[in-house]
Amino acid sequence: MLMVRRLSSLGCFVLCCLLMFSSQAVRAEKQSWEQIFQSQVHQWMEEIIQHDGQFRDWRKAGVEVQTLGANQHQWLVSLNKAGKQVGYLIVAESPQQGDSPSPSFVLLEYGVGEYILFDDAFAPREIAAEPVYDGFASFWRVAHHPLQQLIDAKTGETFPQTARPDDPVMNTVLAENLAGSGQSLTQMRLFDDAQTDPFDDIGWLQDLHKPKDEVSWEQLMQKHDNTHITLTVSLYQNEVFAPFAVNSLHLWNDRAAYVGVWDGGLRFLPFAYAERVGDFHVN
Repeated sequence: MLMVRRLSSLGCFVLCCLLMFSSQAVRAEKQSWEQIFQSQVHQWMEEIIQHDGQFRDWRKAGVEVQTLGANQHQWLVSLNKAGKQVGYLIVAESPQQGDSPSPSFVLLEYGVGEYILFDDAFAPREIAAEPVYDGFASFWRVAHHPLQQLIDAKTGETFPQTARPDDPVMNTVLAENLAGSGQSLTQMRLFDDAQTDPFDDIGWLQDLHKPKDEVSWEQLMQKHDNTHITLTVSLYQNEVFAPFAVNSLHLWNDRAAYVGVWDGGLRFLPFAYAERVGDFHVN
Protein backbone atom coordinates (compact mmCIF):
# COMPACT_ATOMS: atom_id res chain seq x y z
CA MET A 1 0.00 0.00 0.00
CA LEU A 2 2.87 2.32 0.84
CA MET A 3 4.40 1.69 -2.60
CA VAL A 4 1.09 2.50 -4.27
CA ARG A 5 0.90 5.84 -2.44
CA ARG A 6 4.45 6.71 -3.44
CA LEU A 7 3.71 5.91 -7.06
CA SER A 8 0.58 8.05 -6.91
CA SER A 9 2.56 10.97 -5.50
CA LEU A 10 5.18 10.53 -8.19
CA GLY A 11 2.46 10.44 -10.84
CA CYS A 12 1.00 13.69 -9.53
CA PHE A 13 4.43 15.27 -9.58
CA VAL A 14 5.02 14.19 -13.18
CA LEU A 15 1.56 15.40 -14.20
CA CYS A 16 2.16 18.79 -12.59
CA CYS A 17 5.49 19.09 -14.37
CA LEU A 18 3.88 18.26 -17.71
CA LEU A 19 1.16 20.85 -17.17
CA MET A 20 3.71 23.46 -16.17
CA PHE A 21 5.93 22.79 -19.17
CA SER A 22 2.89 22.75 -21.47
CA SER A 23 1.81 26.16 -20.16
CA GLN A 24 5.31 27.51 -20.63
CA ALA A 25 5.40 26.11 -24.17
CA VAL A 26 2.15 27.91 -25.05
CA ARG A 27 3.52 31.17 -23.68
CA ALA A 28 6.78 30.60 -25.54
CA GLU A 29 4.87 30.01 -28.78
CA LYS A 30 3.01 33.32 -28.39
CA GLN A 31 6.25 35.13 -27.62
CA SER A 32 7.88 33.36 -30.53
CA TRP A 33 5.36 34.75 -33.06
CA GLU A 34 5.80 38.30 -31.78
CA GLN A 35 9.56 37.95 -31.60
CA ILE A 36 9.73 36.60 -35.15
CA PHE A 37 7.52 39.43 -36.41
CA GLN A 38 9.54 42.14 -34.64
CA SER A 39 12.83 40.58 -35.71
CA GLN A 40 11.74 40.45 -39.35
CA VAL A 41 10.54 44.06 -39.32
CA HIS A 42 13.87 45.24 -37.91
CA GLN A 43 15.81 43.13 -40.42
CA TRP A 44 13.96 44.80 -43.32
CA MET A 45 14.49 48.20 -41.73
CA GLU A 46 18.24 47.65 -41.43
CA GLU A 47 18.47 46.50 -45.05
CA ILE A 48 16.68 49.63 -46.28
CA ILE A 49 18.65 52.02 -44.05
CA GLN A 50 21.99 50.55 -45.12
CA HIS A 51 21.28 50.70 -48.86
CA ASP A 52 19.23 53.88 -49.28
CA GLY A 53 20.32 57.11 -47.61
CA GLN A 54 16.83 58.57 -48.10
CA PHE A 55 15.74 56.39 -45.16
CA ARG A 56 18.31 57.71 -42.66
CA ASP A 57 15.50 59.07 -40.43
CA TRP A 58 14.48 55.45 -39.79
CA ARG A 59 17.64 54.86 -37.77
CA LYS A 60 16.82 54.32 -34.07
CA ALA A 61 13.10 54.92 -34.72
CA GLY A 62 10.53 53.41 -32.38
CA VAL A 63 8.04 50.87 -33.72
CA GLU A 64 4.27 50.70 -33.22
CA VAL A 65 2.13 47.94 -34.73
CA GLN A 66 -1.54 48.13 -35.66
CA THR A 67 -3.77 45.49 -37.28
CA LEU A 68 -5.38 46.38 -40.60
CA GLY A 69 -8.91 45.12 -41.11
CA ALA A 70 -10.54 41.97 -39.79
CA ASN A 71 -8.94 38.59 -40.61
CA GLN A 72 -6.63 40.17 -43.21
CA HIS A 73 -3.34 39.15 -41.53
CA GLN A 74 -1.94 42.57 -42.41
CA TRP A 75 -0.25 45.09 -40.14
CA LEU A 76 0.71 48.76 -40.28
CA VAL A 77 4.11 49.30 -38.65
CA SER A 78 4.52 53.01 -37.94
CA LEU A 79 7.96 54.42 -37.13
CA ASN A 80 8.36 57.29 -34.67
CA LYS A 81 11.37 59.37 -33.71
CA ALA A 82 11.71 62.45 -31.50
CA GLY A 83 7.94 62.70 -31.17
CA LYS A 84 7.06 62.58 -34.88
CA GLN A 85 6.36 59.96 -37.51
CA VAL A 86 9.23 59.18 -39.88
CA GLY A 87 7.84 56.31 -41.92
CA TYR A 88 5.92 53.05 -42.08
CA LEU A 89 5.82 49.48 -43.39
CA ILE A 90 2.84 47.37 -44.42
CA VAL A 91 3.46 43.71 -43.58
CA ALA A 92 1.39 40.61 -44.34
CA GLU A 93 1.69 37.07 -43.06
CA SER A 94 2.43 34.47 -45.72
CA PRO A 95 0.49 31.20 -45.88
CA GLN A 96 2.42 28.57 -43.94
CA GLN A 97 4.68 26.43 -46.08
CA GLY A 98 4.62 22.67 -45.44
CA ASP A 99 4.94 21.59 -41.82
CA SER A 100 6.94 24.61 -40.67
CA PRO A 101 5.41 25.98 -37.44
CA SER A 102 7.27 29.29 -37.80
CA PRO A 103 5.40 32.20 -39.37
CA SER A 104 6.81 34.01 -42.40
CA PHE A 105 6.01 37.47 -43.68
CA VAL A 106 6.06 39.57 -46.85
CA LEU A 107 6.60 43.29 -47.27
CA LEU A 108 3.72 44.89 -49.15
CA GLU A 109 4.79 48.53 -48.93
CA TYR A 110 7.11 50.89 -47.08
CA GLY A 111 7.69 54.61 -46.99
CA VAL A 112 9.63 57.43 -45.40
CA GLY A 113 8.30 60.79 -44.30
CA GLU A 114 5.92 62.35 -41.83
CA TYR A 115 2.72 61.35 -43.62
CA ILE A 116 2.04 57.65 -43.35
CA LEU A 117 -0.83 55.44 -44.43
CA PHE A 118 -3.86 55.27 -42.12
CA ASP A 119 -2.54 58.20 -40.10
CA ASP A 120 -4.58 58.81 -36.95
CA ALA A 121 -4.62 62.52 -37.86
CA PHE A 122 -6.80 61.69 -40.89
CA ALA A 123 -8.76 58.80 -39.40
CA PRO A 124 -12.57 59.14 -39.48
CA ARG A 125 -14.18 59.76 -36.12
CA GLU A 126 -16.75 57.03 -36.70
CA ILE A 127 -16.04 53.96 -34.58
CA ALA A 128 -17.18 51.68 -37.39
CA ALA A 129 -14.53 52.96 -39.85
CA GLU A 130 -12.75 49.94 -41.36
CA PRO A 131 -9.22 50.25 -42.78
CA VAL A 132 -8.83 48.48 -46.14
CA TYR A 133 -5.35 48.12 -47.63
CA ASP A 134 -4.77 47.74 -51.38
CA GLY A 135 -1.75 49.81 -52.37
CA PHE A 136 -2.72 53.11 -54.00
CA ALA A 137 -6.40 52.23 -53.49
CA SER A 138 -6.20 52.01 -49.69
CA PHE A 139 -9.04 53.60 -47.76
CA TRP A 140 -11.21 53.69 -44.69
CA ARG A 141 -14.72 52.38 -45.29
CA VAL A 142 -17.43 54.13 -43.27
CA ALA A 143 -20.94 52.70 -43.41
CA HIS A 144 -23.71 55.28 -43.80
CA HIS A 145 -26.91 53.31 -44.29
CA PRO A 146 -27.86 52.64 -47.04
CA LEU A 147 -24.59 53.90 -48.58
CA GLN A 148 -20.91 53.69 -47.71
CA GLN A 149 -18.27 56.40 -47.73
CA LEU A 150 -14.64 55.91 -48.75
CA ILE A 151 -11.85 58.03 -47.27
CA ASP A 152 -8.36 57.97 -48.76
CA ALA A 153 -5.86 56.31 -46.40
CA LYS A 154 -2.99 58.61 -47.44
CA THR A 155 -4.57 62.06 -47.60
CA GLY A 156 -7.77 61.74 -45.59
CA GLU A 157 -9.71 62.99 -48.63
CA THR A 158 -13.37 61.92 -48.77
CA PHE A 159 -14.28 60.46 -52.13
CA PRO A 160 -17.66 61.12 -53.80
CA GLN A 161 -20.29 58.59 -52.83
CA THR A 162 -20.30 57.42 -56.43
CA ALA A 163 -16.76 56.07 -55.95
CA ARG A 164 -16.59 52.28 -55.75
CA PRO A 165 -13.55 50.17 -54.84
CA ASP A 166 -11.79 48.22 -57.57
CA ASP A 167 -11.30 44.49 -57.19
CA PRO A 168 -8.32 43.98 -54.83
CA VAL A 169 -4.99 43.66 -56.62
CA MET A 170 -2.26 43.62 -53.98
CA ASN A 171 -3.36 40.28 -52.54
CA THR A 172 -3.01 38.67 -55.98
CA VAL A 173 0.68 39.59 -56.39
CA LEU A 174 2.79 36.43 -56.39
CA ALA A 175 5.07 35.87 -53.40
CA GLU A 176 8.09 35.68 -55.71
CA ASN A 177 7.51 39.35 -56.56
CA LEU A 178 7.52 40.43 -52.91
CA ALA A 179 10.29 40.84 -50.35
CA GLY A 180 9.96 37.89 -47.99
CA SER A 181 11.32 36.86 -44.62
CA GLY A 182 15.11 37.03 -44.43
CA GLN A 183 15.56 38.59 -47.86
CA SER A 184 18.07 41.34 -48.60
CA LEU A 185 17.95 44.60 -50.52
CA THR A 186 20.56 43.84 -53.20
CA GLN A 187 20.25 46.71 -55.70
CA MET A 188 19.04 50.30 -55.70
CA ARG A 189 18.59 52.73 -58.60
CA LEU A 190 18.06 56.44 -57.86
CA PHE A 191 16.71 58.61 -60.68
CA ASP A 192 16.39 61.94 -58.89
CA ASP A 193 17.15 62.57 -55.22
CA ALA A 194 15.08 65.77 -55.12
CA GLN A 195 11.36 65.58 -54.42
CA THR A 196 9.54 66.18 -57.70
CA ASP A 197 5.99 66.80 -58.81
CA PRO A 198 4.55 64.92 -61.81
CA PHE A 199 3.38 68.26 -63.24
CA ASP A 200 6.96 69.60 -63.35
CA ASP A 201 7.34 67.65 -66.60
CA ILE A 202 4.02 67.00 -68.35
CA GLY A 203 5.32 64.92 -71.23
CA TRP A 204 3.34 62.00 -69.83
CA LEU A 205 0.09 63.85 -70.67
CA GLN A 206 0.81 63.37 -74.38
CA ASP A 207 1.44 59.65 -73.79
CA LEU A 208 -2.07 59.15 -72.46
CA HIS A 209 -3.44 59.23 -76.01
CA LYS A 210 -0.81 56.92 -77.47
CA PRO A 211 -0.71 53.09 -77.54
CA LYS A 212 0.69 51.89 -74.24
CA ASP A 213 4.22 50.49 -74.17
CA GLU A 214 5.08 47.87 -71.58
CA VAL A 215 7.97 48.99 -69.36
CA SER A 216 9.84 46.46 -67.22
CA TRP A 217 11.82 47.14 -64.09
CA GLU A 218 14.88 45.81 -65.92
CA GLN A 219 14.46 48.58 -68.51
CA LEU A 220 14.09 51.23 -65.83
CA MET A 221 17.25 49.98 -64.09
CA GLN A 222 19.17 50.89 -67.26
CA LYS A 223 17.91 54.49 -67.43
CA HIS A 224 20.41 57.27 -66.75
CA ASP A 225 20.29 59.72 -63.86
CA ASN A 226 17.73 62.53 -64.00
CA THR A 227 15.41 60.49 -66.20
CA HIS A 228 11.84 61.72 -65.71
CA ILE A 229 9.55 58.77 -65.05
CA THR A 230 5.87 59.13 -64.21
CA LEU A 231 3.45 56.43 -63.07
CA THR A 232 -0.21 57.14 -63.83
CA VAL A 233 -2.93 55.16 -62.06
CA SER A 234 -6.72 55.03 -62.46
CA LEU A 235 -8.56 54.06 -59.29
CA TYR A 236 -12.08 53.50 -57.96
CA GLN A 237 -13.64 52.37 -61.24
CA ASN A 238 -11.85 55.21 -63.10
CA GLU A 239 -13.34 57.87 -60.82
CA VAL A 240 -9.85 58.92 -59.64
CA PHE A 241 -6.79 59.55 -61.83
CA ALA A 242 -3.46 59.91 -60.02
CA PRO A 243 0.01 60.66 -61.49
CA PHE A 244 3.13 59.94 -59.39
CA ALA A 245 6.72 61.04 -60.01
CA VAL A 246 9.06 58.04 -59.79
CA ASN A 247 12.10 58.51 -57.55
CA SER A 248 13.90 55.16 -57.49
CA LEU A 249 13.82 51.38 -57.65
CA HIS A 250 14.72 48.81 -54.99
CA LEU A 251 15.53 45.20 -55.85
CA TRP A 252 15.25 42.49 -53.20
CA ASN A 253 17.22 39.26 -53.66
CA ASP A 254 17.86 40.39 -57.25
CA ARG A 255 14.30 39.51 -58.29
CA ALA A 256 11.55 41.38 -56.36
CA ALA A 257 11.44 45.00 -57.55
CA TYR A 258 9.76 47.88 -55.69
CA VAL A 259 9.14 51.29 -57.25
CA GLY A 260 9.49 54.43 -55.14
CA VAL A 261 7.12 57.33 -55.89
CA TRP A 262 6.52 60.73 -54.33
CA ASP A 263 3.16 60.88 -52.58
CA GLY A 264 3.20 63.09 -49.49
CA GLY A 265 6.59 61.52 -48.81
CA LEU A 266 8.35 58.64 -50.51
CA ARG A 267 6.52 55.32 -50.74
CA PHE A 268 7.64 52.02 -52.26
CA LEU A 269 5.25 49.44 -53.72
CA PRO A 270 5.90 46.17 -55.58
CA PHE A 271 6.63 46.78 -59.26
CA ALA A 272 4.43 43.77 -60.09
CA TYR A 273 1.53 45.60 -58.44
CA ALA A 274 2.31 49.01 -59.97
CA GLU A 275 2.49 47.70 -63.56
CA ARG A 276 -0.93 46.07 -63.16
CA VAL A 277 -2.76 49.12 -61.84
CA GLY A 278 -0.90 51.82 -63.78
CA ASP A 279 1.30 52.83 -66.71
CA PHE A 280 4.90 54.05 -66.72
CA HIS A 281 5.87 57.05 -68.87
CA VAL A 282 9.58 57.69 -69.51
CA ASN A 283 10.62 61.13 -70.77
